[in-house]
Amino acid sequence: MNTYRMLIFAGLLLAGILNSAAQNCGCSPDLCCSQWGYCGSGDGYCGPGCREGPYAFFNGIVDQSDAGCEGRGFYTRAAFLEALGNYAEFGSASSEDGSRREIAAFFAHVTHETGRKMISPIM
Repeated sequence: MNTYRMLIFAGLLLAGILNSAAQNCGCSPDLCCSQWGYCGSGDGYCGPGCREGPYAFFNGIVDQSDAGCEGRGFYTRAAFLEALGNYAEFGSASSEDGSRREIAAFFAHVTHETGRKMISPIM
């Protein structure tokens, strides 16, 4: 009888550990972490509530822009990747730091133009 109890306890413990481990995300770079903590692709994972992954940054830009902004749907990941394909020199400075600065400056501009102006006084 004790053996069965131990097996049931071990099974429940293992099920709990595996379930909680699946919810930690840490997805591969091509997958999104859904609002419920699971890795995958598609609207259920990369749509509203996406916590991390290739779409999270772009969803944040769109979500934070004013509803009346005419270009609100323009700054999507798909649109960015399509435009990127037309400009081979973008983000390919002579150093990795230079490339990061160029990309960061672009996204700062995008965020500014979508109405998310964050200017705080220097104290």
